[in-house]
Amino acid sequence: MTAPDAAQTTLMVWFFALLILCLAGAAATALVRGLFAFYQDGELLKQDDAALTLQRGTQQNRMMAQRVFFQGLAILMIVLLGAYAA
Repeated sequence: MTAPDAAQTTLMVWFFALLILCLAGAAATALVRGLFAFYQDGELLKQDDAALTLQRGTQQNRMMAQRVFFQGLAILMIVLLGAYAA
Protein backbone atom coordinates (compact mmCIF):
# COMPACT_ATOMS: atom_id res chain seq x y z
CA MET A 1 0.00 0.00 0.00
CA THR A 2 1.07 3.54 -0.60
CA ALA A 3 1.15 6.21 2.06
CA PRO A 4 -1.68 8.76 1.97
CA ASP A 5 -0.81 12.13 0.50
CA ALA A 6 -0.93 15.38 2.47
CA ALA A 7 -4.46 16.27 1.33
CA GLN A 8 -5.86 12.94 2.50
CA THR A 9 -4.06 13.24 5.82
CA THR A 10 -5.35 16.76 6.40
CA LEU A 11 -8.89 15.71 5.50
CA MET A 12 -8.73 12.75 7.89
CA VAL A 13 -7.38 14.89 10.75
CA TRP A 14 -10.18 17.44 10.24
CA PHE A 15 -12.76 14.64 10.12
CA PHE A 16 -11.51 13.20 13.42
CA ALA A 17 -11.35 16.67 14.99
CA LEU A 18 -14.93 17.45 13.95
CA LEU A 19 -16.12 14.06 15.20
CA ILE A 20 -14.36 14.57 18.53
CA LEU A 21 -15.94 18.03 18.93
CA CYS A 22 -19.41 16.63 18.18
CA LEU A 23 -18.96 13.80 20.68
CA ALA A 24 -17.66 16.22 23.32
CA GLY A 25 -20.68 18.45 22.71
CA ALA A 26 -23.00 15.46 23.06
CA ALA A 27 -21.29 14.51 26.34
CA ALA A 28 -21.65 18.08 27.65
CA THR A 29 -25.33 18.14 26.66
CA ALA A 30 -25.97 14.83 28.44
CA LEU A 31 -24.14 16.17 31.50
CA VAL A 32 -26.28 19.31 31.64
CA ARG A 33 -29.48 17.29 31.17
CA GLY A 34 -28.39 14.90 33.94
CA LEU A 35 -27.62 17.75 36.31
CA PHE A 36 -30.99 19.32 35.54
CA ALA A 37 -32.64 15.96 36.32
CA PHE A 38 -30.77 15.91 39.66
CA TYR A 39 -32.08 19.40 40.42
CA GLN A 40 -35.65 18.41 39.58
CA ASP A 41 -35.31 15.35 41.80
CA GLY A 42 -34.43 17.58 44.71
CA GLU A 43 -37.54 19.63 44.09
CA LEU A 44 -39.68 16.48 43.93
CA LEU A 45 -38.21 15.18 47.18
CA LYS A 46 -39.39 18.38 48.85
CA GLN A 47 -42.92 17.60 47.59
CA ASP A 48 -42.64 14.02 48.97
CA ASP A 49 -43.96 12.31 45.81
CA ALA A 50 -42.22 8.90 45.67
CA ALA A 51 -43.59 7.78 42.27
CA LEU A 52 -42.35 10.89 40.47
CA THR A 53 -39.01 10.72 42.26
CA LEU A 54 -38.44 7.14 41.08
CA GLN A 55 -39.25 8.12 37.49
CA ARG A 56 -36.88 11.09 37.65
CA GLY A 57 -34.12 8.91 39.15
CA THR A 58 -34.37 6.65 36.11
CA GLN A 59 -33.93 9.67 33.84
CA GLN A 60 -30.88 10.81 35.85
CA ASN A 61 -29.25 7.43 35.43
CA ARG A 62 -30.00 7.36 31.71
CA MET A 63 -28.54 10.84 31.16
CA MET A 64 -25.38 10.04 33.09
CA ALA A 65 -24.98 6.72 31.23
CA GLN A 66 -25.25 8.64 27.93
CA ARG A 67 -22.58 11.06 29.15
CA VAL A 68 -20.21 8.19 29.92
CA PHE A 69 -20.96 6.62 26.53
CA PHE A 70 -20.24 9.83 24.59
CA GLN A 71 -17.09 10.49 26.61
CA GLY A 72 -15.89 6.97 25.86
CA LEU A 73 -16.49 7.45 22.14
CA ALA A 74 -14.66 10.78 22.20
CA ILE A 75 -11.67 9.18 23.93
CA LEU A 76 -11.71 6.34 21.41
CA MET A 77 -11.65 8.88 18.54
CA ILE A 78 -8.72 10.70 20.18
CA VAL A 79 -6.85 7.39 20.43
CA LEU A 80 -7.62 6.61 16.77
CA LEU A 81 -6.48 10.08 15.74
CA GLY A 82 -3.21 9.55 17.63
CA ALA A 83 -2.74 6.14 16.01
CA TYR A 84 -3.43 7.62 12.60
CA ALA A 85 -0.98 10.48 13.18
CA ALA A 86 1.76 8.10 14.32
